[in-house]
Amino acid sequence: MKIALTGTPGTGKTAVARKLRLLGENVIGLNLLAKQKGFLGRTDRRRRTREVRLGALGRFLDRELAARERVFLEGHVSHLLNVDFAVVLRCSPPVLRQRLGKRRYPLLKIRENSLAEALDAITAEAVGRLGQRRVIELDTTRRSAASVAAQIARLARQKFKNIARLRPGKIDWSQDIIRNAGYYSRP
Repeated sequence: MKIALTGTPGTGKTAVARKLRLLGENVIGLNLLAKQKGFLGRTDRRRRTREVRLGALGRFLDRELAARERVFLEGHVSHLLNVDFAVVLRCSPPVLRQRLGKRRYPLLKIRENSLAEALDAITAEAVGRLGQRRVIELDTTRRSAASVAAQIARLARQKFKNIARLRPGKIDWSQDIIRNAGYYSRP
């Protein structure tokens, strides 16, 4: 089973992935893998990011992971790959802005990522690809990476049974757009 550990940058994917590894789970960090294997495309200098060549990365992973029983693919594009299930990490936009600011993200990227989080962009993409029954959302705003990882590991061992309360649509940050309309509309 391939499980996407996904979410907007700053929601805790990398920290949760580290804790999952400590729990004995097999986790592949897609950012590092894409860099090591040459799956990065052109650079967007304004946003200080590089595109990932998803087709090439996906084909590589399909070949390499065919025999693995359970593996987590950690990265904000993991839900766009050939996965069986997606765990979308969510974080309230004000906290997300603080986290990204501490990482010295450019203001444009902080705004884009905050808006993407408020609009459920990653969740919508995951549900569009996998359907609502194969996607869950977890709010990481006030939770430790260890507690989130423990919950995810437990759910994975149970093959994501009895997850109705975690299905998409329960977390709603859309009010942040209304409260901070000026913030999002600035160039």
